[in-house]
Amino acid sequence: MLREKLKSVQYINEMSMKQIYIVGFCLLASITSWGQTQKAFISAGEEAFASENYYGALIYYLEAIEFDTASIDLHYRAGQAARNFQSYSKAEELYTYVVKNDSDVKYPSATFHLAHMQQMQAKYVEAKTNYELYLSEHEDDNARFTARTRKELSSIEWASDKVNNPEPSVTVNNLGPNINSQYSEIAGIIDGEQIVYTSVRYFPKNRKKYTDKHIGKVLSSVENSIPVEITETFNEQNLHTSHVTYNMNRSKVFYTVCSYINDGDDIRCDIYCRPVLGDGNFGDSTKLSINIDTVTNTQPNIGFDKTSGQEILYFVSDREGGKGGLDIWASNITGIESFANPVNLSAVNTTGDDITPFFHNNSQVLYFSTDGDMSLGGFDVFRSVKTASGFQRAQNLLAPTNSSYNDVFYTLSKEGENGLLSSNRPGSLYIDENHKSCCYDIYKVDVNELEITLNALTFDAKSLDSLEGVTVQLVDAGTGTELNVITNDLANDHIFKVDRNKSYLLVSSRPGYHTDTLPVNTNTVFQSGEIIRKIYLKRSTLELAVFTFDDISREPLPGTTVRLEDLTDNSIQEILVTNESGNDFKFDVIPNHSYRVSASRDRYYDDSVEFIAIDNDGSGTITKNLYLIRRDLNIYLPLALYFDNDIPERRSNALTTNLIYSQTFDDFVIQKFEFKEEYSRNLVGAEKALAESRVESFFEDDVKGGYDRFLRFLDYIYGQLKDGNSFDLSIRGFASPRADTKYNLSLSQRRVVSIYNELNDYQDGVLKEFIANGQLKITELSYGESLAPDNVSDALYDRQNSIYSPEASKERRGEIVEIKQGSSF
Repeated sequence: MLREKLKSVQYINEMSMKQIYIVGFCLLASITSWGQTQKAFISAGEEAFASENYYGALIYYLEAIEFDTASIDLHYRAGQAARNFQSYSKAEELYTYVVKNDSDVKYPSATFHLAHMQQMQAKYVEAKTNYELYLSEHEDDNARFTARTRKELSSIEWASDKVNNPEPSVTVNNLGPNINSQYSEIAGIIDGEQIVYTSVRYFPKNRKKYTDKHIGKVLSSVENSIPVEITETFNEQNLHTSHVTYNMNRSKVFYTVCSYINDGDDIRCDIYCRPVLGDGNFGDSTKLSINIDTVTNTQPNIGFDKTSGQEILYFVSDREGGKGGLDIWASNITGIESFANPVNLSAVNTTGDDITPFFHNNSQVLYFSTDGDMSLGGFDVFRSVKTASGFQRAQNLLAPTNSSYNDVFYTLSKEGENGLLSSNRPGSLYIDENHKSCCYDIYKVDVNELEITLNALTFDAKSLDSLEGVTVQLVDAGTGTELNVITNDLANDHIFKVDRNKSYLLVSSRPGYHTDTLPVNTNTVFQSGEIIRKIYLKRSTLELAVFTFDDISREPLPGTTVRLEDLTDNSIQEILVTNESGNDFKFDVIPNHSYRVSASRDRYYDDSVEFIAIDNDGSGTITKNLYLIRRDLNIYLPLALYFDNDIPERRSNALTTNLIYSQTFDDFVIQKFEFKEEYSRNLVGAEKALAESRVESFFEDDVKGGYDRFLRFLDYIYGQLKDGNSFDLSIRGFASPRADTKYNLSLSQRRVVSIYNELNDYQDGVLKEFIANGQLKITELSYGESLAPDNVSDALYDRQNSIYSPEASKERRGEIVEIKQGSSF
């Protein structure tokens, strides 16, 4: 499994290295002893695959195919081996055969794997076609593959443009054969004039012939010279040694030691440290306390947090508490050999595998690789800026740093002008040239310096006029340190020189205005030039925006007079404004003063609200909505509530029901898409769009809007009842003409009863006492289909019109048709 490979101290594809020795020396002898039979090759392939010897399995299965070139089963097995060995082109070839010839669909996952292999080679068009083919034919077969397919389709759409437009200021070049070999080289760091890295080209000292696996050792090379072991005694002789990282003062080196477990099929790692001695050698090793024996602990990196002033150990583990497979964890270094409890970096971790962390101290940026976010194909390198508030949203470094292959172990020099990267992209040395498989090489990444200026232009937020006399501070977002400050009394521009891949804050201030803070980052700046940011400062006074509405319909209410009173300072004269043509009013108010704003209109009851002028959201505007209700409530009638076909109580002749209207409402509104589909069936183009629009309008305006108006109506009635007023309500029910008249009368009556039940259930039954004492009287009427228009279909065979049409739907309703206000109780 790829996750198990990632646990390896050496590299992402370590398992392929484990098998080369065995295959190279044993294959011919094994074939000869088995008499070169297909059965023997298949048996050997199964045994090799089970022990994660994917290269051996691939060779055996390919030999077996020679006996039966039409075998779909063998092509699939060979494809699985090739995929796990990361021989993408060979896997594509084998899966293609399966997809084209598997008429019995024995291997539905082959389509998914084919798409993935094409994606890994940046064949995005072909990959998209096969991912979509997988969804169309096998969407319900495997939930994990389906979810992954959808994720990769999104990645392809995103990656297609990115991979063909590489960042011009970055160049990536293979370090060449002095550093790289046919095996994997990973975990490189720049250490002064030398690079320190791990190579998996070695065998254990006490290896047994034909059986042992490769191990990694830490090497160093000065100016690309032939590498040597970092010291004679640093590397373990029979275990993996890798992932070197130093603390800030270089008094300690941290690294990983890994061993084979479970009969050599899996690898588990722990993190160690050694003191750095004055002569360049290292002291005795100590196993860190943060290790957990039952899980892997690997890929350490020491970073320095400028905000807290602490060194932090970042590492990778599959321990409990993570978000996915392998996650990045962090532990504060609290003493000479003391570590705080590790915490999961949930801000950057994904549900996939998140690996190879590197924290760049100068820029306070964490670099890591993941397969759980939008990528160009495999593992991509991401960066996340650490600020005082934590790690920010991670961003993909894009091409050419990333490729459609796996790109891991990204590190930078102290100045950030160059770095190292491990990748199995084309150009890496293959362990098997014929199958273009394996391995990871180290690449040098050069980041060219850019000339970037940041121009902060300041404006008055209300008038949008240029604003002079503003002071703008440029602040490092990671540390809070002020880098530069400019006050311009003559113009509104403020020009700063900035660096790429940095996060800044622009803090702008001027007397009489609120201070404004604008975040700016240069993460996506790839060329020299000017960045312009416009800053709009708001005056210290606040704006009060008042809007008037009809309380029941919630329609804008023009012709309203609004009064504003300052309750804090009685000396300030009240303001009275009438808006005949609109419902909006604007006032200036003083921060922290108390106010009363009220609205009045002929034939409406007044409404008012008191408040304290506080700018809670920083917008500079306080919004208040006032809702006025008509004195004659019959203006709002009829209030219609709509029902699904034959609801409540399908196929019933009962005159009553226990259902309340809101229960039928919830079930009805979720059928909107069914109604749109059925009513527009067999229609095309503009006719189909019109039909769908009419159904949409019915559900949103009539069904949902009607229920909202009904609830607001009850809110008002309840308030009036508490004040001692009394009301008589008349409710009647209707039905579409689809059933016979007698049945529709019963159905209409049930609809009336469900509305009556809703009145009793309103706000946990607050209206019951008023209904019981006669303060709220309800008259029930049932009209059935007798008032349905002639154009409403009653044909049982015509479900499209008799059930799903807006005309028929509007007949299935109950209405409050009359309200009479009585004397006070």
